[in-house]
Amino acid sequence: MAYHVKAGDSIECSQSQVATRKIINKDFIKMQSLNGETLSFFKYKTKKNAFIKIAQELNPKTCVICATSILHLNDGLQAPVIEIYTKKQVSLGHASNFTSTHGIQWDNIKDFTYAKIVIPWAFVTQRQIAV
Repeated sequence: MAYHVKAGDSIECSQSQVATRKIINKDFIKMQSLNGETLSFFKYKTKKNAFIKIAQELNPKTCVICATSILHLNDGLQAPVIEIYTKKQVSLGHASNFTSTHGIQWDNIKDFTYAKIVIPWAFVTQRQIAV
């Protein structure tokens, strides 16, 4: 189990678990898959401390949208801003006291999910500049 934190890191899976302090519904969009097929997705964008984890791997275990996507069970992404693409609309539930003062929105997405980090944590960006 590993959480990836760099800008551009992505996951693809059959089912996922997502948790965030804030999520924004965006649009219904169409994307090209690696084999040239046009796929339709609902696009969501997280704000403020989000993570998404692979709950069920793809079968067969091959990338659909991005050739460098992470596909391993229980691997995930963690960042302030993550874009999430799903084939069905997501309805996030609310849980209180995720931290001592803030609640969280969460859901188990039971359909194909593609997610990528748009903005990583500040310390990740600073570490890349320093190297």
